[in-house]
Amino acid sequence: MTNPSPATAEKKALLRAFDTVLKTQADEREAEQRAAEARRLARARSRPLMWVCAAVMIFITGYLWVEQPEWVFPARAQPESMAVKEASLRIGMANAAQHVERYRQRNGRLPASLSEAGAHGGEIDYEALGADGWRLMGSNGPARLTLTSAEPLTKFLGNSFEVISRRRS
Repeated sequence: MTNPSPATAEKKALLRAFDTVLKTQADEREAEQRAAEARRLARARSRPLMWVCAAVMIFITGYLWVEQPEWVFPARAQPESMAVKEASLRIGMANAAQHVERYRQRNGRLPASLSEAGAHGGEIDYEALGADGWRLMGSNGPARLTLTSAEPLTKFLGNSFEVISRRRS
């Protein structure tokens, strides 16, 4: 028997390396195919869940659109009637008048403004008329009223508190 030549040993080593490369590539292809199959199965399992979620969302959207429940769509506030606006203005003006009178009694003179008297005027204007007289002019939307120091507050207020208490919330 003859000794294998060094060229055949190199050929055998080269053949083994080639077999190793082919086997590694086959293993990688097989791993990729298994991963692709796993992804396909995962998609197949999640698809029915997506359909169920979409159906639930469509149902909820339809319910909200048709029923318009108050917990999602709060009821719109009804506009106040003219009587309620006027009663509210009368109460506000009476409050401002009480502040003006209280200021006059404590300081012996009329205030220069409603804020000096401690009143929050809003839509109420104040005007001093001499030493002890004053006038309040107020507006609340289309309701416009005037109150002078000569008018008694009870007469000016009338049934304003009753009107306010009967209004719908």
